Amino acid sequence: MFDLVKLIATALQYGVTVAGAAADRQLLLNGGIKSMSLNTRLDALKERHASLETRIFDEDHRPSPDSQALTKLKLEKLRLKEEMERLRASGT
Repeated sequence: MFDLVKLIATALQYGVTVAGAAADRQLLLNGGIKSMSLNTRLDALKERHASLETRIFDEDHRPSPDSQALTKLKLEKLRLKEEMERLRASGT
């Protein structure tokens, strides 16, 4: 039960889905990216990327968008995109 609470708190803190946070947690428990399949990791990143895209759209269409929140979300989305590209390049 405690692990679930920590997982949800992590997801909320970093603005990711619980599934994305769970994938990251599993990655750490298994000793890193080598033990997680490339496709599984890419799928988790794609899910987080899509979630960020939705959050950016929602924030941008509020009556008074928070520019700091938008910047943070966009930077995180870019970081995920770069990580996906790096993983794809290393997997070929």
